[in-house]
Amino acid sequence: MTWPLEHTRAGEYYSMVEPLLHFAVPFAAFTALGVKPKKAFLISLLALVPDLDVLTQIHRFYFHSVIPLIIAAAPLIPVAARYGYSRVVGLASLSYATHLFLDLFNGFTPILWPLYSQNVWLISSLNVHLSSSPAYTLQIAVEMAPIVFKKFTSLDAPLFTSEGLAIAVVLVAPAVMKQLLKRSKSI
Repeated sequence: MTWPLEHTRAGEYYSMVEPLLHFAVPFAAFTALGVKPKKAFLISLLALVPDLDVLTQIHRFYFHSVIPLIIAAAPLIPVAARYGYSRVVGLASLSYATHLFLDLFNGFTPILWPLYSQNVWLISSLNVHLSSSPAYTLQIAVEMAPIVFKKFTSLDAPLFTSEGLAIAVVLVAPAVMKQLLKRSKSI
């Protein structure tokens, strides 16, 4: 998964979560919860909004914080409730939040900016070494780094990779198959 490589800790680099996966994860979750595929499709597109910050030439900028999400959703909730759209606003907020959640596990993210001046990175892994004496290594960590918004000079960003496409197909295929089966029965 090779979105623009961004500096992390100790000179290491990480890649961004692919847009296709940012879309596929909420889509799969919503359809599994019974949201109709067309509505799930449209609402899942909102999970791509945080990466529009690349248009400012700064990745993981303002829209990678939950604060703009709260500011945008808070006034919509009472209005949506009055007109019967509170579920849509809730799903839209959840779709956006899945993007932030996935990014937290992929690199430093300004999740609470401007209230908190530190990027957060949630790191977890369980590795096994099989040999005559097997060993397991569990890593769970929360890393912090000061937030520095810095413009990039170029962007090399695939919309998907082989791994991402495979995962997205596995996530989206059940809803697509269900729709195809429904249509074939109605013919």
